[in-house]
Amino acid sequence: MEIQDDTAALRDLFNDINPGTSDVESVHQAELDPQHVLALMANPKAALKAMGIPVSDASQVQVSMKNRASRATLEVAQKAAQLRRVIVIVIHYRNCDADIIIIAMS
Repeated sequence: MEIQDDTAALRDLFNDINPGTSDVESVHQAELDPQHVLALMANPKAALKAMGIPVSDASQVQVSMKNRASRATLEVAQKAAQLRRVIVIVIHYRNCDADIIIIAMS
């Protein structure tokens, strides 16, 4: 699997469309063991600090969890039990806010 960091390409695109309005400071990606997802969701600012991303008490951190698209019709509990890995994507903004997107891979 190849992972590309397209932060610079998107920043250039948005700066061309609206110069000086790009709020994205950086984009980070990490893999996480499924058993640690709840801890990440319970304390996302600690996770950001561990990744070296600056946050303050006033920083807003939004967490979203998405299941990878699946055609299977398993019950939610069965899907959770079958998680093999989790991909975490962090979008860090210049004002120290962040969005965390968790993608569950079964």
